[in-house]
Amino acid sequence: MSSDVGIGRRILLVEDDQLTRSLLAEMLESSGFVVATAPAAADARRAFRLLDPDALVLDVDLGPGPTGFDVADALLASSPHLAVLFLTNLPDSRFAGRDPDSLPPGVGYVRKEKLTSSGVLVEALDAVLRENSAAIPRDDLDPQRPMGGLSGTQIAVLRMVALGMSNEQISEARGTSSRAVRNVITRALALIGSTEDAEGSGRVAAARNYMLTAGIPLSEL
Repeated sequence: MSSDVGIGRRILLVEDDQLTRSLLAEMLESSGFVVATAPAAADARRAFRLLDPDALVLDVDLGPGPTGFDVADALLASSPHLAVLFLTNLPDSRFAGRDPDSLPPGVGYVRKEKLTSSGVLVEALDAVLRENSAAIPRDDLDPQRPMGGLSGTQIAVLRMVALGMSNEQISEARGTSSRAVRNVITRALALIGSTEDAEGSGRVAAARNYMLTAGIPLSEL
């Protein structure tokens, strides 16, 4: 793709990790985009007012506080013309408590491990800017994505296990029984190929699998 594909296009990049933010900004600027960066939601709102961007590129997990989904929703409410591209380690939006079908139409979703070159990022961003639905990446809908076969309930319970919650704490939080929680964990472990049960080493396996797939879980959804 031409190195001047971004000329005249303004991008607001929201990413909480400083090194990643710098690398992504450099990738975009080398393709001609004008880039403003922000590490969190409040900074993004200020940068948005100054830049009036054509597109948002957002991480989903921005640390404590609003997620990238929340930032996109807020800015799209006032500027529905914005193109949106999510870049994240999360296999899909359910890991941040959001149903994939509830994401705004026309958004892109790219897992960071797919960013093997600047061209991948630029092509994805160009697709959402052009509203080229055939080319817009949606890694969150890939049937082969990690833990893609789990239900929203199973993901939510594994997240709680990874946060260190006991079965009793999970059952209280979800308004169900400890037995039901054990069944959810056992079924989830079976679906991801683990033969452990829902107690002891099984809980360790559940937490390990979750964190290997999605990282340290978001503590507040």
